[in-house]
Amino acid sequence: MLEESDDSMVKTVQPSIKTGRKWKVEKAIDKAKECLKMKEVIGQTQIDRKGLGSSSVKWWSKTEGKEKRDMIIDEVRQKEDFRRFQKAVQLPQQGHERTWNLQSRDFLSWEDIWQAPVRISFLIVSVYDLLPETIWYAGERRMILHANYVMTDKLQNMF
Repeated sequence: MLEESDDSMVKTVQPSIKTGRKWKVEKAIDKAKECLKMKEVIGQTQIDRKGLGSSSVKWWSKTEGKEKRDMIIDEVRQKEDFRRFQKAVQLPQQGHERTWNLQSRDFLSWEDIWQAPVRISFLIVSVYDLLPETIWYAGERRMILHANYVMTDKLQNMF
């Protein structure tokens, strides 16, 4: 972070910053710099519902001093916020399939069980006109049903 300072003494002093065992400042800053350089290579992109050119963009190569430090800090914050957001979204979904909340509240009644063959035959008869009958049912004997519906022997024997 102090590499972009105007003071030569500050540039030479690189203090070691102690952090936790998982998050390292040097790695985060290096990744942020790489991301800022890559954003410059990619160019301006559309973010959310904003159109292109609706906001001003600071380019990494054209900024100096405090602006570069601010850009690095903002990039590190955005990455950490995104990581926290991802974790927050994933937590409720883990183990969700093992809860009883997914159990269906609708129970099968005897009427549903008794009416199942009738409902299936209605569905087949209602969409039968959409089937290509010359290819699929060329050799089968056809039965004429009410309202000009055609049903084959195989389908009739299913019910």
